[in-house]
Amino acid sequence: MSSVREFVLDSLQKEYSFKKDVDVDSINYIEEGYMDSLGLLQFIGEIEDEFSVTFTDAEMESNEFHTVGGIIALIESKVGG
Repeated sequence: MSSVREFVLDSLQKEYSFKKDVDVDSINYIEEGYMDSLGLLQFIGEIEDEFSVTFTDAEMESNEFHTVGGIIALIESKVGG
């Protein structure tokens, strides 16, 4: 199993790389166009498979879920670190 941060960053950068001069953790990966709605569903499935976690509807609707740092923190809280 890869680290949560590494997995998320690799997944989000399949199509586009993050600019070097931005705070990656604050990027809203949906609004910034790193993935569309179908990509988001695939991303969620990949996270759930990789880390054996599930997300509630409330978690997926939260602002935290849509930023790079937020999704990393959420996954880490579910896997214990």
